[in-house]
Amino acid sequence: MAKRTKKLDLIDTLARVKECLSCLPGEAEKQRMSQMIPEIIKELGVLQEGIGRFPDASEKHQVSHAIHTLVSFFDTLKDKPLLAEILLPKKTKPGKTKGAAVDINTLQNQLENLPTEKILEELTKLKKDVLVELSARLNITVNKKLTKDALADRIFKLGFANTRGYNLLSGQ
Repeated sequence: MAKRTKKLDLIDTLARVKECLSCLPGEAEKQRMSQMIPEIIKELGVLQEGIGRFPDASEKHQVSHAIHTLVSFFDTLKDKPLLAEILLPKKTKPGKTKGAAVDINTLQNQLENLPTEKILEELTKLKKDVLVELSARLNITVNKKLTKDALADRIFKLGFANTRGYNLLSGQ
C-alpha cells in the first residue's frame, strides 16, 4: 500500500509565515540589541580578567603556608603572655564622659533672652537628650526618632518663634 502524501496548502503556509513576521523585532529593538553586544563583550572581558587573577597552585601553597605560620606564631604567644603584651598591646576604649547636667529652666531662660535669630543656632549646639527634655518642658510633643537638627527646628518654631509672634500680635 502506498503512503499518501499530504498536500501542503500554500495559502495556509503563507498565512502562518505572515503571523510569525509580527514576532520579529522592529528597527528600534534591533538597534538596542546591536548596542548591547559591545557592552556584553566588555563585561565578558572583565570576567576573563577576574578569572585570570585567580591564584595558581604555588600561590595557594604560599598563602596556606603563611596561614600556618601565623597560627603557630599566635600559639607561641599563648604560652608567653609577656611577649604577647609587648607585641600586641591591648587597646583600651575611652569611657564615655558624662556632660554636666543641664538645668532645663536655666537653659529656657537663657534662650528666651536671646534674639530670635540666635535661638536656632544655640539649639543646634545642644545634645539630643537635652533637646528632648527642653521640648517636654515647653509642652511640645516630639518623636524621639527625629534627628537632632529636626528636633531643634521644631522647638525653635513651636516653642520660641511662635510664642514671640503671638506676643507681638497681642501687643505685649
